[in-house]
Formats: sequence, C-alpha cells, structure tokens
Amino acid sequence: MTRHQFWPRIVCGLLCLGFPVTLLAQSEEPSVSEEPSVISRPKWEVGVGGGYFSGFDYPASNDSNRRFLALPFFIYRTAQFRFGGGGVRAVAIEKPRIKLDLSIGGSLNASSQGNSAREGLPDLDFLFEIGPQLEVRLFDRTSASGERIQARFTSEIRAVLATDFSSVSSQGYVVEAGVDAVVRNVASSGIDLLSAVGVTYASEKLQDYFYEVDPQFATDTRPVFDARAGYLETKLFVGAGINPLRNVRVFLGAFTGFYDGASNQDSPLFETTSSTGFAVGVVWTIKTSDTLVEVVELGGSS
Repeated sequence: MTRHQFWPRIVCGLLCLGFPVTLLAQSEEPSVSEEPSVISRPKWEVGVGGGYFSGFDYPASNDSNRRFLALPFFIYRTAQFRFGGGGVRAVAIEKPRIKLDLSIGGSLNASSQGNSAREGLPDLDFLFEIGPQLEVRLFDRTSASGERIQARFTSEIRAVLATDFSSVSSQGYVVEAGVDAVVRNVASSGIDLLSAVGVTYASEKLQDYFYEVDPQFATDTRPVFDARAGYLETKLFVGAGINPLRNVRVFLGAFTGFYDGASNQDSPLFETTSSTGFAVGVVWTIKTSDTLVEVVELGGSS
C-alpha cells in the first residue's frame, strides 16, 4: 500500500478507501463466534465521513500536502465479495487464521507546481492498484478485563496504474510486507489503539515515476537521474479511535516514513530520510442492514 500520497489513505480509509482507519471506524461491537477471528458484520452500511490529513507529496519529499475530505460511504459484504471498508475485495481464501483476496486500492494526486524539487516536472496523478493480499493471524485474545488484542502479518503485490481521468498508464508494481496490532477497549475505556509497521519495495517503473529526472527536465540544481528498482520506504503508524456516540467514530493518528537506505536516495528528487504527518477524522454510520454476514477479521478491515 505504498505509493505517492500513501499516507492520505489513512484519511481515505475512513471513507472506505484504505487501511488502517477502517479498523478504527467500526461503530459497533461485532458478534464474535467461538473462533475469535470469525465475526458477524452487517451485510451493508451507509454513512458519511470526513477527515483532515497533513503529509507530504511523495516518499522522501519535503513539500507538505494537506487535504480535507468529506464524503458519503457505502459498505457491502458477501461471503466472496467486499466493497468499501478497505477498498474492493474478491475473497479467494478466508479461514480463521489466514485470508487471501484480490484487492483494489488507491491514492491521491500531487501537483508539481510549488514543489521545490519537482517544479517543472509532470504532476503526480491519482494511483490505483490491484493485486493479491495475504493476511495471517498472529495473535487474537480477549483479556478478563474485556480488552481484545489482535496482531496480524500482511503482504501484498499490486500492479500500479496512474490516471488523470483522461488516460491511464501502467507504473509498475509494489511489494509490501508488514505487521499490525490493535488493542480494543483499553482498560474498559472504549478506546482502541492501533500500531502498524511495513516495508515497501517498488519496481523500476514506479521508482522512475517518483525519482527519475529525464534530460529535458534537468537543471543546474536537478541533474539527470536514472532511478532503479528496490527498497522504497518503511512506514510506522500509531493511532487511536473512540465512539463518543453509538454510531459515531472519532480517530486520530500519526505516521512516519523512513527512507534512509532507499534505492534512489541519490536522486535530486529525494529530499529527506524521514517525514512525519498526522490525520484526524470522524465517521457517522447512519444505517446498517439487519442481515449479518460472517467474515474473518484478523486485525484489519473486513
């Protein structure tokens, strides 16, 4: 899940576009079976969500990118298909300890105008991704005090497509692996805490998209650079969510990208070895179906 503007997806997640806010945006306690990872969720949910994001244009960029988003959302679940609550998913394998699906994600665009490093270069378009995702349950326990502690391993390979909605182009692929953990209802406070760490590798085509400088865009301070495939970044996220009302969820989160040792650290478009941002938001679930669907929840969205 890393691409330019990856971290805006934390805000997009509350609007059913990405991880990890979907985990924190659940407005009601699910019905849990004897197997702790198998839960019952409404077949559909509708509502509205909004959030504010403060981050950066792309990995290792120093130029800030701030967005406010407010949109309606719709979540629909069946045994094999999930829409919303983390993107669009076609489930291939769903067991209490392992899940394999084909998922779709997306990330926001970024203008090169006003960007000190990219001034004069083409804008970075919206990126959409599709590919298989594997989730493995590492830990899932409920304490005597009512806290539920979950941890999972995730990995994915996704093809990346860029578009300005007038044309579409392939931008290679990303490979990611990470671990996340959540503690629900900390000390019976109703607060959920989340942490996640992940490492991303990108193909040469996607690295070119971020860091390559072709001769026609070279300047005295921005020499020609030929990007190569390899390590892109390590991401760390910590966040919290709470329900002030039964169907309203409020969240906040902070995130840091670490880029030291990245394959294209010598690029003139590579400006920093770390960057930190934050996101805040609220989700109001207006209506849910009475029909429930059993899904496997390993710590992330379902």
